[in-house]
Amino acid sequence: MRLLGAILAGGRSSRFGSDKALALLAGKPLIAHVADALRPQVAELIVCGREWGELPSVADRPGPDLGPLAGLSAALHHAASHGFDSVLCAACDVPGLPDDLVAQLAPAPAYVAELPVIGLWPAALAPALDAWLADSADRSLKGWGRSVNAAARSLRAPVPNINNPFDLVVIAERYVPPLVP
Repeated sequence: MRLLGAILAGGRSSRFGSDKALALLAGKPLIAHVADALRPQVAELIVCGREWGELPSVADRPGPDLGPLAGLSAALHHAASHGFDSVLCAACDVPGLPDDLVAQLAPAPAYVAELPVIGLWPAALAPALDAWLADSADRSLKGWGRSVNAAARSLRAPVPNINNPFDLVVIAERYVPPLVP
């Protein structure tokens, strides 16, 4: 199975108050933590909804401000048109992804029950997501996942999700040893 990795990064970070993808954890932007975790598990890695570093980027589809489904739609279409079988996606604010994420989610379609912004989706679902975005007012990944019979799976260990600056502080204290002068 040829996998495309996709970092969903098109959000406005309104709860965070600044660009969450670039917020530092252990001296590295959150988006870099996600990229480092996904890269060894996929054949290619893209960023959806923004440009970042040297990674290829794709615009949210059908447009911005539609939530994570727009990033996933962009990724599914990119995957389908570039010969990938499936997309392994994660939001830019979920550091600490396991190195066996694909194995924990397979078979596709599937998403993490507690964090549906992490998922494994067949590229062939691109038209179904287009139809959902055109016809449904539900912009949740869980809602769309249910519509395509995606499995909601729990990972063996929880993955932190950073929604606001306090979350970042708590996670930094838990996962990063204090610096000694």
